[in-house]
Amino acid sequence: MLTLHQYNQSPFNQKIQRMLNYKGVAFEEIYWRIAERGKVLKVSPSGKLPALEHNGKVVVDSTDMAYYIETAFPQRPLIPEDPKLRGLLHAIEDWADESLYFYEMVLRFTTEGNTEKNVPKLIENEAPALRWLLKRIIPRLLRKATANQGIGRKSREQLSIDTRRHIEAVANMLGQDDWLLDNRLTLADLAVYAMFQCFRDADFVAAMLDEYPAVTAWMARIETETSTRAQE
Repeated sequence: MLTLHQYNQSPFNQKIQRMLNYKGVAFEEIYWRIAERGKVLKVSPSGKLPALEHNGKVVVDSTDMAYYIETAFPQRPLIPEDPKLRGLLHAIEDWADESLYFYEMVLRFTTEGNTEKNVPKLIENEAPALRWLLKRIIPRLLRKATANQGIGRKSREQLSIDTRRHIEAVANMLGQDDWLLDNRLTLADLAVYAMFQCFRDADFVAAMLDEYPAVTAWMARIETETSTRAQE
């Protein structure tokens, strides 16, 4: 049995879920509460989630998980064999995981109006008494973390400018094609999609995305191709 251990609302969950769906691999999902960190450490000693458990082996970090899945379940490949395409895929996935991730975090959880809407979703599975506390603590922790990283120190105006550049970059990469690489769905599409889907939770960015029909059509294609769960 393959088990995906997760925290609520992580974009990395979607990346791996959709990869498994596309490959037709059945899997069990376990969502852990923030308050259960002690138990999480027994599954993932680093405390990082998502984590993939398969045949007694635990893989942590969504990129490592993706490459593990590609090897263990080679049907419907999502990672090109061509070295140049493989290098480009790595660059795009790393851009999504290490840059777009901080943008979605700032946009969803630290900007006015979006904090109030999205933090409750993040903590909806926690105990009621803890939700009251986390609703106040989490925005402060995320503001501090993203400020230390750098993106959290940007003004809302600069965030809008940067985000539009990211969306335009995807529109330009697509051009007249359906996918970002190799004229087929790859891990690059799933990694960027996961972050853009989180962008939609920020009201002013959702409106911005709607200005780019090629990008929204690409997102819809990914949803069509990767939404069906295999039967366990």
